[in-house]
Amino acid sequence: MNWTLVRGLTYVALLLASLLAFLGLAEFNPTTGMLKIHPFNAYGAAAALSGVISSALATLALIRDWGRK
Repeated sequence: MNWTLVRGLTYVALLLASLLAFLGLAEFNPTTGMLKIHPFNAYGAAAALSGVISSALATLALIRDWGRK
């Protein structure tokens, strides 16, 4: 088993949980260690994230000169 990958995925999962709690989309109970995610509209989240991700990819393509010969 690749323990570096496991450790990296753990860090990413905990970062995501921290961001959700910071944005008010989740609650963390330190005594029990439970993360409670609040309900959200999946369609609205997908619509918002698609615009953010496409803009980020377009910026990355511009910086790295992708698509040029």
